[in-house]
Amino acid sequence: MSGILADLRYALAALRRSPGFAAVAILTLSLGIGANTAIFSVINGVLLRPLPYAEPSRLLSVASQFPSLGFDRFWISPPEFLELREWNRSFESLGGYRTGLASVGGIERPVRVTSAAATADFFTTLGVRPQLGRTFTEEEDLPGGPDVTVISDELWRAVLGGDPAVVGRSIPVNGESREVVGVMPPGFDIDDAGVQVWTPVALDPANRENRGSHFLNVIARMRDGVTLEGVRAELGSLMGRWQEEFRGTHAPHPENHAVIAHGLQDEMVGTVRPALLLLLGAVGFVLLIACANVGNLLLVRAESRQKEIAVRAALGAGRWRLLRPFLTESLMLAAVGGGLGVLLAWVGLRVLLATSGESIPRLDEITVDGNVLAFTAAVSVLTGVLFGLAPLMNLSARVVAMSLREGGQRATAGSARLRARRLLVVSEMALAVVLLVGSALMLRSFSTLLRVDPGFDPNNLLTFRLFLPEATYPDGASQVAFYDRLRDRLGGLPAVSGVAVMSGLPPHRDVNANDMELEGYHYQPASGMAIPNVDYWQFVTTDYLETMRIRLVDGRAFGPADGAGGAPVLLINETFARVFYPDQDPIGRRIRPDSDVPWLTVVGIVKDVKQGGLEEETGTEMYFHIPQAAAFSIPRSMNVVLRTASSPLGMLPAVRREVARLDASLPLGDPRTLEGVVSASVAEPRFLTLLLGIFAGVALALAAVGTYGVMSYTVTERRQEIGIRMALGADGGRVLGMILRQGLTVAMVGLVLGVLGAFALSRLLTSLLFEVPPTDGTAYVSTILVLVMVATAACVIPALRAMRMEPARVLRQE
Repeated sequence: MSGILADLRYALAALRRSPGFAAVAILTLSLGIGANTAIFSVINGVLLRPLPYAEPSRLLSVASQFPSLGFDRFWISPPEFLELREWNRSFESLGGYRTGLASVGGIERPVRVTSAAATADFFTTLGVRPQLGRTFTEEEDLPGGPDVTVISDELWRAVLGGDPAVVGRSIPVNGESREVVGVMPPGFDIDDAGVQVWTPVALDPANRENRGSHFLNVIARMRDGVTLEGVRAELGSLMGRWQEEFRGTHAPHPENHAVIAHGLQDEMVGTVRPALLLLLGAVGFVLLIACANVGNLLLVRAESRQKEIAVRAALGAGRWRLLRPFLTESLMLAAVGGGLGVLLAWVGLRVLLATSGESIPRLDEITVDGNVLAFTAAVSVLTGVLFGLAPLMNLSARVVAMSLREGGQRATAGSARLRARRLLVVSEMALAVVLLVGSALMLRSFSTLLRVDPGFDPNNLLTFRLFLPEATYPDGASQVAFYDRLRDRLGGLPAVSGVAVMSGLPPHRDVNANDMELEGYHYQPASGMAIPNVDYWQFVTTDYLETMRIRLVDGRAFGPADGAGGAPVLLINETFARVFYPDQDPIGRRIRPDSDVPWLTVVGIVKDVKQGGLEEETGTEMYFHIPQAAAFSIPRSMNVVLRTASSPLGMLPAVRREVARLDASLPLGDPRTLEGVVSASVAEPRFLTLLLGIFAGVALALAAVGTYGVMSYTVTERRQEIGIRMALGADGGRVLGMILRQGLTVAMVGLVLGVLGAFALSRLLTSLLFEVPPTDGTAYVSTILVLVMVATAACVIPALRAMRMEPARVLRQE
């Protein structure tokens, strides 16, 4: 113990004598360790930390699958849910829910929140008890049951003032008075949906028998001892039974309907796992580069202490005793760098989470906790040992002996140290190249994504959502009348040039599954014909195309004559026409979108709109005219868009005022610009591109510093040689060329190794790239050019110093 304390005192004294070295080493390490700590905090909160439910490892997500339609995960129909609950032997319980939007009356004014209609066993399946009151009973989850609701902690505090007597109190939900029976604990949610209010799903007889209506998300809790493989085997046998009993339910492709199960946590975070692991690998590279940089600094420091080491060796100090002060010093630097890294990670996390938007699930669970601190401590120790090995490699008996001698033997030792430093720089350069190529690929991919035409003009558009409750607007006619009045009022506001209402807001919508019929189109499964399914239904008002600036390709748009009494008509997009009418003119053709919808005639073709995301293939789409569609069905939740001549958000007060004059109980949901909606749809690739770019920039800077340090050391080591060359007639240009050639040779070796490594590793990015191959030549060439310029700049300063040497002065000093 006394020996360790002595080593600590000795290392601390040595670092105090070299404050510049200590500051640079600690700052370099804190950057590397801090970046790793920040990213691990995200991975810990998203991927590693168990979900906040009872025994979350037993929870599964159960879903339908329609491979022939491209639906790898789809909702479950109510009859399937009820049969799964009754027939299975693997589940302890099952819960179903569907999310939506609701208007909830508050203390000051109504608010628009995310809602969920859930089965009575939803909460018990998750194993979470309310902090106040209770959850739903079986009787409340039946048609005609009591009007009750369970609310979130956030809604209770922010909207209802945290009233401790809230249980038993009635609040308006979508225009209906509902008794609050429970308040869930803080942070309770499902699938990061942000649900604020739950109501019983109360499946009616029609829903319980309609196998073609899929709208339930299903979670299941496995029985003790049951495995996921066992669950999947049982679901497979159950599907065989369904296909025999209910053949033709999902015409014309019943054989492709399946039910699948995945771990609930995997289902929630699986899409971001590759990106987060990629970032962890990137910061790992940054840390290795930081270690190589500090290792280079320690090599220089060890050189200046060779005499001291040699004397201690001559006095009988063994190899381990010689190594201990260096290792102690390394660990001390790593410990201080780790502590500062935690502070940098804490600050970095705040910035990171603020810029991530909605690209990371479980955002509120990301923090610096005990697991993160343990990770940082382990990384700090490993880092201290790793970069501490650099000077230790030179402490062989041979080098110690050389330290007591002069002349050529000292030069031989210097050459050995120089080779070690060059090896570290080669490693830094190679790792930096890999990061730069990855960053360049992501930047190319993201810029390509931003150039995608969404099919509409998002500039100067304000959008918000409205939900018209059935209690106030009982039928389609009353809904249409409200929207007509609203459009008149909003259209009369100054600076408003257009107002439209639509059901779906591009560019981030879910696809539909339906049984469409096309007149004269007879689907044959083995013929390669497209399955008659329409990806997107869009309910719009007359001025939708003009307000959104969507081009009409052929035919005509909706007009005043296309009202409730007119012939049923619809519009289709270019993809619909290309898929289902490749060699025909679709204008005048009749389509029946679903079994409960009448036949409609195609009167126009509109330009494709990216409804499912800028990175997704354009799907088939049909447009229904709201005044006509109200006769059979229109959604109660609609999006309103206004095109303005001034700042869209500046119109919000006037918009709120006009909506309140029509119906004071209607809150505006998600008021924002459509430009912001488009921007949010690419939040994940933007976030990943930004972070990779930052890490690549740090790696490049560290590699440049390492190259500069090696070349400065080279000039110092070769002062005598350079002096002799210049005394014998070598001019400054030749000396400059010699130094540049040596430095760039080291950089080029690292560049070649890095390009080979990037070529091998860039394939891991394939799933994250958009229309850019992992071998994209532009990314590689730009990286090579940047590295050559940076390496040249790092070599020029030491080379210029060598060129300005005075031969006579150098030779006298040597």
